[in-house]
Amino acid sequence: METLSVRCNHCGAPLQVSDATRFVTCQFCHSSLEVKRTESSIFTEEVAKIAENTGKMAESLEVIALQNEIERLDRENAPALAAAQAKPSTPGTEVAGGCVQIIGGLMLTAFGLFFAISSSQNRAPFIFPLFGGGFALIGVISLFAMLTKTSAHSAEDGKSNSYETRRAELLKKLASYSDK
Repeated sequence: METLSVRCNHCGAPLQVSDATRFVTCQFCHSSLEVKRTESSIFTEEVAKIAENTGKMAESLEVIALQNEIERLDRENAPALAAAQAKPSTPGTEVAGGCVQIIGGLMLTAFGLFFAISSSQNRAPFIFPLFGGGFALIGVISLFAMLTKTSAHSAEDGKSNSYETRRAELLKKLASYSDK
């Protein structure tokens, strides 16, 4: 085996290495070195610097992955966020409107049933009980529409909350890297 002469990257001391040597420890400064070869040269590089650079690269990759995840979340939720911001809302307006619709639906249903039952008991023409049944049907449809709207609104709130929670977690992780 042929031995080659290289210099320690840390202290500059001469080192003798074989063709197959990949790692060596300097006998003067005790630095751990990697023997690197190109077509035209052979040199050493400190393993500690390689490990440090690898750690920095891994950290940078983690930061990039976190930023990409935040951007993906923002893209996926952008339409819902834009709609929520565009819709002017006074606190309590939606709740009050929902209560009015529920009360109105209940009253319409009760009135329709009362009108249908009383007109049929009084032997009124056929159109009057039918008219009362129509009112009752409209009241039930109104109640059903309100319940559907409420469940859809609850699902949107849940999705929005999970988005905000996940985004906050990612931002916290990202901030921990910038603190270092």
